[in-house]
Amino acid sequence: MPTLYVRNVPAPLYDAIKRWAKDSGRSVNAEILSVLEREAGRRADRDDWFRDFLQLREELGLTREDADRMIASIRASRDAG
Repeated sequence: MPTLYVRNVPAPLYDAIKRWAKDSGRSVNAEILSVLEREAGRRADRDDWFRDFLQLREELGLTREDADRMIASIRASRDAG
């Protein structure tokens, strides 16, 4: 199994990780692995969503500009509350 070394971790970040580890009953190493696994899963989900979005855009025959307008409209209506 590969080993990962992280240097120059800011003290406040390390303190937060130690606190998270203690709160969840894990070692600092186990906590960091948990955080990395969670983030890797989140990014994989985002990549899957984007790939599905591009496939749907292609199936519907939409241009990038069409998609950009739809996204802007969704954001505007979400922000309007």
